[in-house]
Amino acid sequence: MKKAYIIVLSMMLTAVGLTGCKYVKPLDGPGMEREESDSLVDRDAMGDSLNVVVNDAAQKQDMEAAKAFVDQFYKGWGMDNVLDYDYPKKHITPKLLQFLADSYEFECDGECLATWKFFYEGGGDVGEFKSRQITARDGNHVLVENKYVNYEYDVLLTLTKDGDTFKIDSLQQQKSAFIEGN
Repeated sequence: MKKAYIIVLSMMLTAVGLTGCKYVKPLDGPGMEREESDSLVDRDAMGDSLNVVVNDAAQKQDMEAAKAFVDQFYKGWGMDNVLDYDYPKKHITPKLLQFLADSYEFECDGECLATWKFFYEGGGDVGEFKSRQITARDGNHVLVENKYVNYEYDVLLTLTKDGDTFKIDSLQQQKSAFIEGN
């Protein structure tokens, strides 16, 4: 379907470029004159214009894929299994694994990871989980907003491609706020 969209769009851009149509800016307000600009698709720059459209479509597809990966990551793991290290280790890079090990602030025998940092900062009662909003900022950065009865926690995940999927390369806390009166 996406290939068909790109082909149709390519044909439309070619038709516009070959006819030399002019793009006319709309009026900005009363008494404003219209200005003509160069053709919407310059015949000499047709390849560049098409690349911009294709790149925008590819970027949107990358953002959707990144969001879907993070959504599946959270659904597959779940907060009840926050101390299950096997699951997140399949989806993170060695760099993030080291960060989580270095962030573990308690006495520990064996491997200990601060995996709670995906869900909350720690150090207080956050209350019952209410919702999670996942928003791709681009194809490599996804914001995860966790809402609890007494707490809000946002974390920005940086993704890297690993074959045909992603791995989480870094985790950066964006917000940690206790809410009073709830």
